Amino acid sequence: QVKKCLHANSTRPSEDRLTTVQFHPSAQVVMTAGLDQSVSLFQVDGKTNPKIQSIHLERFPVHKAQFSVDGETVIATSLKNKMFYLYDMMEGCVSPVHTVR
Repeated sequence: QVKKCLHANSTRPSEDRLTTVQFHPSAQVVMTAGLDQSVSLFQVDGKTNPKIQSIHLERFPVHKAQFSVDGETVIATSLKNKMFYLYDMMEGCVSPVHTVR
């Protein structure tokens, strides 16, 4: 049976176009990211889907975001910058990465 559910990001709708919607590899969590320079995480419970965390990346419209394989980190990229961001969800730490060696 298919039934209509509440939007996953209803507790924090995006202010611009979403570019990424991805489910966590092992938890009932969905991530949204987009041109409003944000990455948001929501607990998927089918009722209220509460926001877990939302980060704002100044002057960084997110083109693509993805969970790491272990599900502990989010990688966010933008077409406007050559750098990218790593968001350690366990530590709550956002780190810019300017160069890759």
